[in-house]
Amino acid sequence: MAVASQDEGLRARKKRHMRETIRATAMRLFARRGFDEVTVAEIAAHAGVSEKTVFNHFAAKEDLVFSGHGQRQERLLAALLERPAGAPLSAAFRQETHAFLDRVQADALGDLAVVPHLVAGSAALRNRLFLGWEREIEVLAPALAAQAGLPPDDLGARVVARTLSWAHRTVFRAALDGLHAGRPRGELAAALRAEADRIYDQLDHGLAEYGLRR
Repeated sequence: MAVASQDEGLRARKKRHMRETIRATAMRLFARRGFDEVTVAEIAAHAGVSEKTVFNHFAAKEDLVFSGHGQRQERLLAALLERPAGAPLSAAFRQETHAFLDRVQADALGDLAVVPHLVAGSAALRNRLFLGWEREIEVLAPALAAQAGLPPDDLGARVVARTLSWAHRTVFRAALDGLHAGRPRGELAAALRAEADRIYDQLDHGLAEYGLRR
């Protein structure tokens, strides 16, 4: 049994290593030439595998760019469900945003930094990104509704899910824009942490006073 377990662990490590190798190869090619200009056959050749192997690990070419989105949804969902009593819904999204800014400060974004550039140059990636955003809402909104004791199709829950998701995306884009403009990482991360906290605090307290005409 122990030998079988070790074999399973080895197979899992090999599978993960192969997946990471294929994606890293693809992202290098995409960054150099653009998403639409690179074929799966070229990715397979550069990675030293067959096209079938690529598709065994990634159902579609677009998944090579957006492979981490499912993990992010799982993290958010777990953080929502496991947050301490009394913590607002925004706490999970605030945590995700701060974790991302930690990566900005530590220069640990990897190829994530090139994704907006790739998306801007490819209609296929833009369509996939928008579809991914919609799927995220389909996952998060029922969970938010359940936390509020509402039916899973509650429209208010969908509004809240979209608002909180876009708060994170807005800070994400501001960070990448700042890096592209050459702002120092530590300064940029510190400024956006303060901005993110201000945004999430505003959402926690509501919009009744926001922009109120006196």
